[in-house]
Amino acid sequence: MNRKLNIGIVILSIILIVAIPIIYSDLYSKFSRIIIKRAFVSAKVVGVSPSYVTGMVTKMYVKSGDIVKRGQMIAFIDDTLYRAEVERKKSRLKSIELELKQVDNSTDPNRYAQLKAEFDVFQKDLKFSELMLSYTRVSSPVDGVVAKDLVHVGDTVSPTTVLVYIYNPKTMYVKAYITPDYLKYVYKDEKVEIFDPQSKKGFTGIVDKVGGLNLFAACNTNPQIPVKIEFNLKKADVYFGEPLYVYVKR
Repeated sequence: MNRKLNIGIVILSIILIVAIPIIYSDLYSKFSRIIIKRAFVSAKVVGVSPSYVTGMVTKMYVKSGDIVKRGQMIAFIDDTLYRAEVERKKSRLKSIELELKQVDNSTDPNRYAQLKAEFDVFQKDLKFSELMLSYTRVSSPVDGVVAKDLVHVGDTVSPTTVLVYIYNPKTMYVKAYITPDYLKYVYKDEKVEIFDPQSKKGFTGIVDKVGGLNLFAACNTNPQIPVKIEFNLKKADVYFGEPLYVYVKR
């Protein structure tokens, strides 16, 4: 009996020796760091809008998540009115040109000068109308990935309408928001741990900036301070807008 009791005590001791550090480590981890849950993947974003033209979107060539190249078509805006204007001015120019050939500059210099001046004006107007027509084809100004498409076929847009947002994957970073009581724990160049709840994987980051323009403070009694966190893109498989958790040491 004593022998069995001794063996039991030995086994129990071994279990405690193994378990206590694990339990302690887990408790230490929970109490030695804070978790920032208001965090997501952000990047340098460019909004793409039509230039100078207004009309209905007849075709969208991209959607959220698509990879685009500079100059690639983003959307096509109904060009009926702009094309009609180009054709009208082309027709008028052709008419003036024919009349110029029939007028003798030596016998009727005034009429010839009048037609020539009108021809020059319409020629410039035609170039302008052709330029406006070209703006109905909206293309990407940069290489990147479509972060979000904001309009659909049938929507009426103008130069102030953002059709899509495009971001450069190389500029991705983590944007987090903290309350003022967290400021004593979060500071520039601090190393933090980032957890991706989607993939269940973690990676490290470095706090690049704390503070800045705070849109949340104006409409919230509990101010939110923005924090920019840089990370190694090659070691993190994340996408734009993805929510993350940030762990910071106390």
